[in-house]
Amino acid sequence: MILAAAAREAGVIGAGGAGFPTHVKLARPVEDVIVNGAECEPLLFSDQVVMETMTARVMAGLRLVLADFSGRGVAPRATICVKKKYIKAVAAFRDAIRAEEPIRVLELENVYPSGDEQFLVYEATGRVVPEGGIPPMVNALVMNVGTLVQVADANDGKPVTERMMTVGGEVENPFVAPVPVGTPFDAILKAAKAKIDDYVLLVNGPMMGRITGDTTEVTTKTMGGLFVLPRRQSHVSRMSRSLSTEIRLSKSVCEVCRYCTDFCPRYLLGHGLEPHKVMRVINYDRDLETKTITSAWLCCECGVCDLWACPMFLSPRIIFRQFKKRLAVAGIKNPHAASELTVDHYRKFRGIPTDRLTKRLGLSIYDIRPESMTGGVETGRVRIRLDQHVGAPSAPMVKAGQNVTRGQMIGAIPEGKLGAVYHASIDGKVSQVTDKFITIEQ
Repeated sequence: MILAAAAREAGVIGAGGAGFPTHVKLARPVEDVIVNGAECEPLLFSDQVVMETMTARVMAGLRLVLADFSGRGVAPRATICVKKKYIKAVAAFRDAIRAEEPIRVLELENVYPSGDEQFLVYEATGRVVPEGGIPPMVNALVMNVGTLVQVADANDGKPVTERMMTVGGEVENPFVAPVPVGTPFDAILKAAKAKIDDYVLLVNGPMMGRITGDTTEVTTKTMGGLFVLPRRQSHVSRMSRSLSTEIRLSKSVCEVCRYCTDFCPRYLLGHGLEPHKVMRVINYDRDLETKTITSAWLCCECGVCDLWACPMFLSPRIIFRQFKKRLAVAGIKNPHAASELTVDHYRKFRGIPTDRLTKRLGLSIYDIRPESMTGGVETGRVRIRLDQHVGAPSAPMVKAGQNVTRGQMIGAIPEGKLGAVYHASIDGKVSQVTDKFITIEQ
């Protein structure tokens, strides 16, 4: 448990996007440790840069996890999952693995959503995570390459204060660089230099990300990308549609073709999620079927149904997302937990070619790996959110007017709660403290 304690004190959470506290993951040893180096979202290059330039740190973090699990009576093995097109990363990992180590490299096709943890569990082990379940339920653990770097740093006493990010789109200086946690978007745009005036920002990738026009927003530990896009770009318009518009369009043009189900990654793994059924309920004003509504909990919101499968560009996931909100408010938890699942025999033919996906989204012109920025992004002001993780928001440990140094703990996990620790990402003075964020200015 020493490694878990170090990860806890360093504030390590899942860098792949989910933000689950890593110390909780490390608390339970498993047989299969799966390293996520797929980076399946179009336009993102952050993990690729980490794998190529920080191979030794990724391997150091992985070896620490394997040694920790081994010391607790488990004989763990590891699978490093990397797209075969990442030739330099694949070669670097193969060179770094020692002959006696229970570590292998699994080369993946360039398909979406290859970075989904349940996708990776099946590819690496042949086991299917139960409905609504998590990898430890099948004796597996998935860790992003960036998270493993942070685990290695945590073991050396270095907390999480920055995040590798891809910045691109309509900018003069696209880059991949470490960015202090809590950096305002406008500071990043100052470094990147937007080429257009009428733009919006795509946060993270185009499939599971979101659109915002607020440049005062700040980066988090789970944020992997920021892209400047024209306000009238087709994908921006698609992502900006309201729920009422989605429902109206669905009732008007849904063909009831069930492509949304046939390409759904969860359905292909045998889960009881059938997006076309939610469309039928909405389109024909049927009584809300309990099974259809509650199956919303099984949706990972990957975007395959609406941004790839549907010929009419409708969005079952938006409706599922609304159902999730209503179920949560009503206190209705996920009743689906089937574990005896049969993988669809068409699954291996339905991986979505990422290059074709990027073209369909109208984003191919931005799918160019930018240069890595030496030294990273600088900012004189950060606003560190206390809710970047899964669990209860952290409790502030500092007060306005207090001087802090980079790496100093400023947010603690509430007693008895699932949570994460936060640290100052720059040297400076605390200018504002609320129950939601802490602002630090140089």
